[in-house]
Amino acid sequence: MKQILITIILVFGFANSFAQSRFEVFRKDMKKIETQEREYMDVVFKKNDYSQHYKDSVYQHLAKLREDKLAFARKAINENRNDKAFIWVLNVYVQNFLTLDELEAELKKFTPEVQQSEEWQKKMDFVKYSRLNQPGQKCADFTMLDHNGKLVRLYDVLKENKLVFIDFWASWCGACRATMPHLVDIYPACKAKGVEFLSVSLDEDKAAWEKAYKEENIPWTDGSNLLGWKDPIAQKYAINGIPHKILIAGDGTIIDTGFYQPGALEKAIDEYLAKTK
Repeated sequence: MKQILITIILVFGFANSFAQSRFEVFRKDMKKIETQEREYMDVVFKKNDYSQHYKDSVYQHLAKLREDKLAFARKAINENRNDKAFIWVLNVYVQNFLTLDELEAELKKFTPEVQQSEEWQKKMDFVKYSRLNQPGQKCADFTMLDHNGKLVRLYDVLKENKLVFIDFWASWCGACRATMPHLVDIYPACKAKGVEFLSVSLDEDKAAWEKAYKEENIPWTDGSNLLGWKDPIAQKYAINGIPHKILIAGDGTIIDTGFYQPGALEKAIDEYLAKTK
């Protein structure tokens, strides 16, 4: 196969484009980078006939590309602190590489006019609520309706169990649904230990939510206010993407979040229960 060439755009051509906004030009140039990234990923991660030596060499290109991609996004943000559209760039391309303090510092570099925008305020709220959702903090209470229209309150569920595992999901979230079968498998054993599961859907379409609930055969309480990302629960728990999983003690203390690795949830549950015997 012909060697894949890497083409990175590190200099903006904004001055040459009066018809497009700086943000539109950024999106166009970033798309070129992401197209190259997908080509590298296809070589490295998909099943194919390439040698491991070649895959390793392409992976090195991929790693360098991702470094340049991050630098490209950072440069775009720094050059456009007066444009609220670049808060989206910060959110999508840079935020995952920042601590909460660093994210707050980045936000405060935007101009006073941008800081008056809804987009800026929402991101600052994310910082605030993220700090309130660190392990050791008390969780926020919330209510939602289950599939029978019954009001479910988190604190009521907590009072009845040693631990409560909350899974934020949605019918349209493929990654969320990919984890469901495993949760269904381990639920009986966890339930026997005094651990309850609770699902919170960020769906807006009731029919789609109901259909997915039945297809996944969820045996625990699953609720939704059918408000999507506008649900106050999503804001309270600083949810920037799903699936989002959180383990909470019966007294409301947040134990941990994440649990993306196989067996991580089971390990956290067993460790907590062993310490609290």
